[in-house]
Amino acid sequence: MTADPAQAKSAPMTWMTAIVRNRSLDILRRTREEPDVDDELTANLADASASPAREAESRAEARSIERCMGELDAEQRQTIALAFFHGLTHSELARHLRRPLGTVKTHVRRGLRKLKDCLMRDGATAPGGP
Repeated sequence: MTADPAQAKSAPMTWMTAIVRNRSLDILRRTREEPDVDDELTANLADASASPAREAESRAEARSIERCMGELDAEQRQTIALAFFHGLTHSELARHLRRPLGTVKTHVRRGLRKLKDCLMRDGATAPGGP
């Protein structure tokens, strides 16, 4: 039996097509199995200290701080808020509030003392303490 010349020429092309197809599928499967993950990003995603108990404790501390801040004089509250929540220095506070530097330092010191006493009464950890 004689082989058809057209059939003889198409056999290698079919074979090559099958090889290319199979290699392409292997590459696609390999990329699905091994996703491109940034190890540094992955390490930073999970917060080991996060837990429901810790979050509840943080919320309770925040409520205590908010309540104790409410007990401060208006000037002490404003000075402490600007210093700690906005990062202003004593000199920047004095310029911003148009007050003498000594007055600003006194407001911060007395306000922090009152805040600490209030937090200690509440049983919360005082700022700067364990």
